[in-house]
Amino acid sequence: MLKKLKDWILPKEIDFFGSLYKQSIATKAVIEKLIEYYSSDSNMDHDELFSLIEEAKNLRKIHIKELNSTFITPVDKEAISRVYTHLNWIVLSIKHLVIEADIYKIFDLKDYKNILDILLKEINELTSGIKYLSNKNYDKILLSIDKVINFDDNLIKEYASALAIIFQKAEKGQMEQKEILSQIKEISKRIHFCANYLEDIVFKLN
Repeated sequence: MLKKLKDWILPKEIDFFGSLYKQSIATKAVIEKLIEYYSSDSNMDHDELFSLIEEAKNLRKIHIKELNSTFITPVDKEAISRVYTHLNWIVLSIKHLVIEADIYKIFDLKDYKNILDILLKEINELTSGIKYLSNKNYDKILLSIDKVINFDDNLIKEYASALAIIFQKAEKGQMEQKEILSQIKEISKRIHFCANYLEDIVFKLN
């Protein structure tokens, strides 16, 4: 009886940063599956990729509902929500990339291996930064953020180089390749935004 009364009076403790980390892990899984899908020699079914995208979207709904229903948070709700928003945009951008690639009949992205490798490094660093929030290791978070931003710079250089090759060829189907590259750049931009908002949380906590 006392426990029930306590649960009713005292607010439930929620590990907001732990939830954010889980969301980042789910986002990372989508990027990993994307790279696996477009690096394979066989025509893989992308149902598994879409399933991971759906899981990430549903997980976000749970976490946002959790965030919205709580009065006490370690930083303002908007700061946490912004990271969720851009993690969601990463997943949506991947979905858009796959839809466009299907329409253009592009079944592999092996020519863009360097770009995809950088993308994976970016999300790994972002996920590490979010993980460090729980134990308040702000120096490591800021280091991860700095790496994300540097990786994004490197990706833009790779993007420009790949685009230059496309323009030089100027053959049928090259504009479709440009659109796919543009979607990959969008994913990187969203990871960069997430890193910026993570930095915002650090400054509010520190």
